[in-house]
Amino acid sequence: MNRLLFAVVPSMLLSQALAAPTDVTKKSIFDQQADSKGKRAYIQVLESTADQSSKLKAQTPEEGEVTLTDRHNLLYFGAFTMGAQKQPFTAVLDTGSSNIWVPEKNCYTAGCRGKKKFDPDRSSSFFTYGRELSVQYGTGSMRGYVGYDTLTFGGITVTKQGIGLATQLSHYFKNFSFDGLFGIAYKSLASDKVTPWMDNAVAQGLISKAIFSFYLSNTPGDGASRLIIGEPDPDYYQGDITWHSLQSLETGGPVDQYYSIAFDGIAVNDVSIPLTCQDQGQCRAVVDSGSSKIVGPANDIASIRDALSIKPDCSNLYEQPSLVFTIDGTSYTVAPEFYVVKEVDRSGQTVCTAGLASGEEGFWIFGDAFMRGFYVVFDKSDSRLAFAKLSDSLGAPKELRKLFVSHPMITSGVQY
Repeated sequence: MNRLLFAVVPSMLLSQALAAPTDVTKKSIFDQQADSKGKRAYIQVLESTADQSSKLKAQTPEEGEVTLTDRHNLLYFGAFTMGAQKQPFTAVLDTGSSNIWVPEKNCYTAGCRGKKKFDPDRSSSFFTYGRELSVQYGTGSMRGYVGYDTLTFGGITVTKQGIGLATQLSHYFKNFSFDGLFGIAYKSLASDKVTPWMDNAVAQGLISKAIFSFYLSNTPGDGASRLIIGEPDPDYYQGDITWHSLQSLETGGPVDQYYSIAFDGIAVNDVSIPLTCQDQGQCRAVVDSGSSKIVGPANDIASIRDALSIKPDCSNLYEQPSLVFTIDGTSYTVAPEFYVVKEVDRSGQTVCTAGLASGEEGFWIFGDAFMRGFYVVFDKSDSRLAFAKLSDSLGAPKELRKLFVSHPMITSGVQY
């Protein structure tokens, strides 16, 4: 597909947007791209099956689609190309970090085994100043150097993109089938202050604004999930989009780091859960696509779990209460169909449990178990994000998510 250029368009009246009468899950990427008239780029999330894995390898940005794969329902990763010869890679799409990296051809550590490796000698547009790069995540690390080359994602080709080329990957990455990570948070988080891809896309006139949104399907294998680059798509939500300004994680700290917001509290149905952060005078949460669960201080997570009574076989799923998150006075309800997951151990045994996890810091992470309940918009340019009620065709999950406990929980770039 030719390079996608976005026209500068007037902002839509978000508060008046209505859900489309058609079922958006029946629309193809190509139909959505045509309907948007250049205002958006659509990226599809597919279940990780053998058939889809082969499809993933066959697709290229020239075909008008970049596929994001839901790996064991644990994280989302997508395909893109790098270099003049369009070398293909996959990477976790991560709102909790800012660097892009893939293995370099000379990476021989355990974490690089089985992954595609970038060969700088094959790209006539590649150059480097030899700057070393080290990135530490919540559950892994990489070491290498920074190179510069073209990078095409969602049909959008950015030139001279700074890319981390890993010569060492920690053992943690060994068992995952993605090649690298694709961070889309702020530049201030990037190791060595490499400019993120979306910032470069704006600077090069390829998109008018750094704004994108997620719909993460709760039904495995339906192919309906989307990352949308550009203005919010009213097909995916109904009623108002409610905006919240980003807040620093610490008083007086910078805002342009994580997609972090202030929140008021959490309730189980109408019963408020006392939170540690309320005693401290402020509650903060990072909304993070690279984290699979809702993460908070151990005592607070234990209090929420104590208010639930999920049977291992899920037989009382619909008797479970909703989790209600209050943000700037607005309540957001996450039904049990979204926050309850099926954990699968190494022997294949399945146990139903809440998609909650304990962290070591005072702030929270609202990961995929939260995000799947809403249409979520990240406005990087204006330092804000928004949530909206899913359209009727998207709001009734048909199957619980599975988490494979043989894979450690992804914690993205958010340190806790």
